[in-house]
Amino acid sequence: VTFKHTTNQEMANKMYATRAFVLALATVPLASLRASAFNVPKVPTNLWQKISPASQPSSTVNPTPARSRGLAFGFSGLASTRMGLLDSLLGNAGPRSYSDLVSGERQFQGEAAEYAEAGAVKAVSKDGYSIATFGGGCFWGLELAYQRVPGVVGTSVGYTQGALEHPSYEAVCSGATGHTEVVQLTYKPDEVSFAELCKLLFTRINPSLKDQVGNDRGTQYRHGIYYHTPEQKAEAEAVIADVKASLGGAPFYAELEEAKVYYPAEEYHQQYLEKGGRMGAKQSAEKGCTETIRCYG
Repeated sequence: VTFKHTTNQEMANKMYATRAFVLALATVPLASLRASAFNVPKVPTNLWQKISPASQPSSTVNPTPARSRGLAFGFSGLASTRMGLLDSLLGNAGPRSYSDLVSGERQFQGEAAEYAEAGAVKAVSKDGYSIATFGGGCFWGLELAYQRVPGVVGTSVGYTQGALEHPSYEAVCSGATGHTEVVQLTYKPDEVSFAELCKLLFTRINPSLKDQVGNDRGTQYRHGIYYHTPEQKAEAEAVIADVKASLGGAPFYAELEEAKVYYPAEEYHQQYLEKGGRMGAKQSAEKGCTETIRCYG
């Protein structure tokens, strides 16, 4: 008999995968399941159908996934995670591929993917720019706000502060992985300070609301500043003190934590509103632009 050694991270992955799968299973009508000889629900065939943009018909223009809410993401959402929560539950999963991500001017997702695959947390990019990470609800609108800031070089959106490695969008939307949606960006400290970037975050959220921005609710939408250096932490603490003082005793909900491994989101989420969003109406990412951001396009 051969016994497979299981690391702490593998155990954590299986635990979160099991939780997510059970929660997802609870959302599926029993009529859609078939029993096997052992009376165990059999996964519908379409569970394995990939719903990523690459698998859509070539005639599809600007494919956009429906945003899930809370736990109601069902089997179709579960299927699209490349690593597969069910595969993870069974111990057969490999890491999600980041081959869909592109790199270019003002795009940080490609480089961020290299760090994710290495399990690394960096404070400085390859080009010598500082790295910052912020959580403020839906990452689409928050990214565009940071894209417009002079001194911000490149941006990306993704998931961090969770336990499951290489999560997909659908897995994070289940609320079971512990991640939050964030923007990770590179910036020039001599043009824009980390404190200024922190202040921008608080113009986009109501820090007195727990795990909520607008109509988006859930731990995956929680607010946070995830520092990469002690200097960033100190600047964030000063900004947070001022924000708390302005609340007049109202509760304050925004994390200040050391940055963990950041997993860039699927390419269709990257620079989403600049590309056109749901309605195909592109929004300006020009530096200094003050046009109202339509968070869902």
